[in-house]
Amino acid sequence: MGLYIPDLRLPADGDFELWIAVRKDGSFAYNVRGGWQDGKQKAVPVPPHGRLIDAGALTISTAVPLDEKPYQYVHIDNIKAAPTIIPASEEE
Repeated sequence: MGLYIPDLRLPADGDFELWIAVRKDGSFAYNVRGGWQDGKQKAVPVPPHGRLIDAGALTISTAVPLDEKPYQYVHIDNIKAAPTIIPASEEE
């Protein structure tokens, strides 16, 4: 199982170290340049999963069939080519 910590960015190369303390209830604090700050949201456990993609990068297409009721869809090739944000869990 993994852990997702919202609104927290990793430090850039050569920048400070980032220390994170996660509490049992999911709340967390992080140390930035010697000062501790509480996170605004809670850390979320990520159960075993397949490849998680950037859904915002998908191209949505619109089709109009003979009954003239348009619908939107994402082509499977577009899904396969989408950037991976979190790779599939090793458990699978």
